[in-house]
Amino acid sequence: VQMKIKSIFVALLLFGLVCLFAFFRMGTDLKSKEKSRIIDLPKTRTIELKEVSDDVIKKEERSLILYWDYPWGDKSSGAPEGDFVGNCIQTYDRSKIKEAKTVVFHYTTIRKTDIPWTHYSDHSFRDPGQIYVWWSAEGPAILQMEGVDLTPFNGFFNWTWTYRQDADVFRGYGYRGYMLDTVKRGKKAVDDILAHKSNKSNIAMWSVSKCDGMSGAVKRMEYFKDMVAAGLKATTLGKCFPGSESIPKKFPMIYPSSMTVHKFYFAFENAEHCHDYITEKFWDNALRNDMVPVVWGPTKEDVLAVAPIDSFIHTDDFESPAKLTEYLQFLDQNDDEYRKYFRWREDESMTDEKMIQMIEEEHPGISVQRPPKNLCELVLQNKQTKIIKSLHE
Repeated sequence: VQMKIKSIFVALLLFGLVCLFAFFRMGTDLKSKEKSRIIDLPKTRTIELKEVSDDVIKKEERSLILYWDYPWGDKSSGAPEGDFVGNCIQTYDRSKIKEAKTVVFHYTTIRKTDIPWTHYSDHSFRDPGQIYVWWSAEGPAILQMEGVDLTPFNGFFNWTWTYRQDADVFRGYGYRGYMLDTVKRGKKAVDDILAHKSNKSNIAMWSVSKCDGMSGAVKRMEYFKDMVAAGLKATTLGKCFPGSESIPKKFPMIYPSSMTVHKFYFAFENAEHCHDYITEKFWDNALRNDMVPVVWGPTKEDVLAVAPIDSFIHTDDFESPAKLTEYLQFLDQNDDEYRKYFRWREDESMTDEKMIQMIEEEHPGISVQRPPKNLCELVLQNKQTKIIKSLHE
């Protein structure tokens, strides 16, 4: 009996040891497999995701914009070859026309004998998915004076890229949001600006070189002469005033401090009521140089739509040049009233969004411009095809 009990005990002990060994071995294998799954699989997945996000997606989104040539044939007036704008690459290499999503023609770079597909042996290439863009920042009067004929291109272009708000792409001279980001702001900044304004007799300045050839150029000069006859004291520059100082034309124009002592700048355009035509005279020559723009040419509504709030004086608000002269002389003698034209800069909390809301409340019915999108953004978002039947219209 004792021998049987010992045999059974040994057998049970051996069986237990075998089970314990098997259990331990199974646990080790599970841990090994789990360790392999945790380390290896996510590592592989991470590599795949990185390759897709950094290489594949960006390459697919990048679009080639072909500029047919530099504006006026001047390399300094165009973006550099291979430059990036968002997810677009810019080129001037015409041999890449079949790769280009967009082909841009400045008005000085295309003639009726220069239609792009004539450069190919089959004389027929034009990808219907491409967008052909006509680009000009000039007003119609300038184009007419230069003898630019638009009729050969009826039905040729898909988009316009101009200063007009209703263009397919906006290419203006300025925007209130950009100006907010450019000028010095705050109470001290405005204090310094006003302290710099001297009490010299010449309270305004104007630099102009086109005084004939266009009705707008003639009319603006007549208006200015009437102001001078009414007693305005102004510093004049440019070819329209023989013997006066000539300032090089550059963008943006930054005048020396001896010029920015003036309180007002005449932002007189060369065209009367040319829709949305508000040039560097307003944005750079006046606002950027800390002078209050006195506007002639665009309608007041057009200026309100894009300008910083309460930043300008418009000739349409006055019965005559003499009345406007009287008002400028009043502002010259009343610092608090003159300072009101700088409130948009003095308030450091002012934003573009806040200005838009204020303008809409003060001037209901005005189509206030929002932050414009650039050409690349609009090209990548585009999902439709259109043809401009009459570029002249």
